Amino acid sequence: MIEIQHHAKQSVKDQLTSALRFRIAGGRYRVGDKLPATRKLAEQLDISFHTVRKAYQQLELEGLVEARQGSGYVITNAAPLDKSARMEQGASILGAALQEAVGLGLDEDEISYLMDEQLSLLESDEEPIKIVVAASFRELSLACARHFETVYQRACEAATLDEVSQHADADLLLVPFPNVKHVLAMNPKADVVGIAAELGEDALAAISRMMDHETLGLVTRYSDAVAPLMAEIRNRTRFSGQVVAVSTEEGDSYLASLVRQSELMVYTTDASRRVKPFLERARRHVMLTIQPAASTVERVRSLIP
Repeated sequence: MIEIQHHAKQSVKDQLTSALRFRIAGGRYRVGDKLPATRKLAEQLDISFHTVRKAYQQLELEGLVEARQGSGYVITNAAPLDKSARMEQGASILGAALQEAVGLGLDEDEISYLMDEQLSLLESDEEPIKIVVAASFRELSLACARHFETVYQRACEAATLDEVSQHADADLLLVPFPNVKHVLAMNPKADVVGIAAELGEDALAAISRMMDHETLGLVTRYSDAVAPLMAEIRNRTRFSGQVVAVSTEEGDSYLASLVRQSELMVYTTDASRRVKPFLERARRHVMLTIQPAASTVERVRSLIP
């Protein structure tokens, strides 16, 4: 799961290009494989499909991919540069990374340890395993997949429960505990593991202080997240007031009205880019984060070879 940092110094296009280049070099995409369609990847990452196209075109200029009529972009080469060019570019990248590490306060031993750890991950000769997080709504599976991928340094795909049948080849299917039996019935031969997720305490704390005559505004990226998140918020905070909810999947035409009606506006991480222009008009606002429980992270870690 590629993660884009919208507030990072590096442009979104360069972040995406680097992430794809790494996946090609690391074997996640192999010669002959097709890259995801530009619009599909743009939707997954919540970025412009023009940005995805520019990243693909950059990889094409570097000789890594080729645009083919009717097939999209296909991997043609995993290492197009000669040794001297690779060494030159590698030195520049590592130099910048070391400066960042020193700036964080890491000493020589700590940097050496981290370098060895990352090299050991790259040098592993084990076959890559397919890890899929499936949940009742897409933002839950996306959030958990991103978190797992960051922690485990393994590729992790996100899916809804309706899409589970498309991942019969998964080595690990990670699903919320209430959905385990359902997924096992659909994929009886799969290794299905139950997981628990948490909502951010900052948002829950703010909601729990609201009076019942006040209105809560909830903004999600996908419409399938509205009902389950509303139910979970009410269950965890005992808030019984009015909730006005919209998803940015439907556009942003309703956001101005939601801001006017709400004493507090909460929005998911995946909706933050669309919500940002409206935050100055909100009375109060807080991001509603979603991530796997710490105990789940450690338990799943022990299951990954």
